[in-house]
Amino acid sequence: MSFPKIVRQTPVKHGNEWALVVSTVQVGFRAYSTTVFDDTPDRRLEGWKIGDRTIETTVEQANTREEAMDQHREALYSARTETPRAPQS
Repeated sequence: MSFPKIVRQTPVKHGNEWALVVSTVQVGFRAYSTTVFDDTPDRRLEGWKIGDRTIETTVEQANTREEAMDQHREALYSARTETPRAPQS
């Protein structure tokens, strides 16, 4: 088996305002990562916050597929229910 392997990718679009992709990949044996990516054409949300995550930056690690899917669902819930917040300087 070659890594990384996509486990699940879920797009989240909010009209024409913004779009995100929640991505969970297997990066090795018993190693998974979940990240929220900016899918807007101009990538303006990179570095913004959604829930406790920073878009394009926060990578949550998991040791089991079940834990990875829990993280994916949590990230997906935040992406669907929250509006990205600009970073505070």
